[in-house]
Amino acid sequence: MSALVSHPTGNANLRAVLRALEGEAVLSEFWTAISLPKVLAHSPVWPERIRRRLSQRCFAEADWSRTRLAPGREVIRLLARGAGLAALTRHEVGWASVDAVYSTLDRAVARHLRSGESAASLVYAYEDGALETFRAAGDMGLTRVYELPIPHWRTLRRLLEEEAERLPEWACTMEGLQDSAGKHARKDAEITLADHIVVASSFTRQSLPERLADTKAHVTPYGCPPAATHTIVERQKTQPLELFFAGHLNQGKGIADLIAALGLLDIDWRLTLAGPKPTSAPAALGDFLADSRCTWLGVVPHATLLERMARAHVFVFPSIVEGFGMVITEALSAGLPVITTPHTAGADILTEEVDGFVAPIRSPDALAERITRLAEDEGRRHAMAHAARAAASRMSWARYERQIADLVMGWLQDT
Repeated sequence: MSALVSHPTGNANLRAVLRALEGEAVLSEFWTAISLPKVLAHSPVWPERIRRRLSQRCFAEADWSRTRLAPGREVIRLLARGAGLAALTRHEVGWASVDAVYSTLDRAVARHLRSGESAASLVYAYEDGALETFRAAGDMGLTRVYELPIPHWRTLRRLLEEEAERLPEWACTMEGLQDSAGKHARKDAEITLADHIVVASSFTRQSLPERLADTKAHVTPYGCPPAATHTIVERQKTQPLELFFAGHLNQGKGIADLIAALGLLDIDWRLTLAGPKPTSAPAALGDFLADSRCTWLGVVPHATLLERMARAHVFVFPSIVEGFGMVITEALSAGLPVITTPHTAGADILTEEVDGFVAPIRSPDALAERITRLAEDEGRRHAMAHAARAAASRMSWARYERQIADLVMGWLQDT
């Protein structure tokens, strides 16, 4: 019994899946676009800033001898992005778009399976990169596991269309509205072929068609990383409330509602934002980022993100539609009370008014009220910060790995 795992670009969840399967000695192959050997990515010859960047493409969780690469389009995508060659990376149609990278790896894995060279009896693939893999796996009689990291596209589309109607000037920031009918059809074909669907939140499970949610879906919330520091930041009486937001600066993440909420506050605040700006955005976003109370970090390495989070007092993540919101678990590890919405994993992992708040979507008033509560009662905020750190320690990645290992081993035994 063995498993093949495929993901073009990688994330913390993928690393945990690899650790889980390596721990059970059932990982036969790991396929990705780019992976660097540990000796290269972590070499002391690199400056710390470069080493952190390279480490994001080092998947030491999988033995190098079992790692397979399909790097061409991803290399070009990264180069084109750095050079500002937008035509090459244009959504869906660019030769080196994210969609093209996913499809290239998908086809490579499918060819490998059909060649008969793989010993895998189960394939574990991710949304947008699983169709040809699943078709080949079905022909070979292999079990197909589908990781769905975001809500089902119909729910995603509905919520984003509602946002475009509510806040038309922000419609240009929501890339999900640009997905073609062909991409939607591909997603439908992938999820229909899956034998099992792994999701990270109850909200994502609820977004699925009922026939899939009831028969195939398994909710397994992601884990929290180790804390970057063991101290909890204390806020002095004369100090502004330091807020933190991480994610794409688009309305899918509720950025317009956060801006509106901050405009309602009568307290002294500062906000640090980490994440990319959309290619097209309303002038309101540029004006907001130019506010002296805002610090925009742009895209930062994961280790840097955790360090900067640990300097803040409160994490605010008012997402309209989110599969999980891994930044929530990272904020808990940093010892930050979290303010988020029910359209994240907030309802699964937060205890209301203990380590965070789950506020309604599209409600700047609710966000402002909760921020104000924490600003006006440092004792409460500090207690919630400690509760957040305690919650993170209970929800480690080791817990998630055990759950994934149990699921996969059960499916392997059924093959």
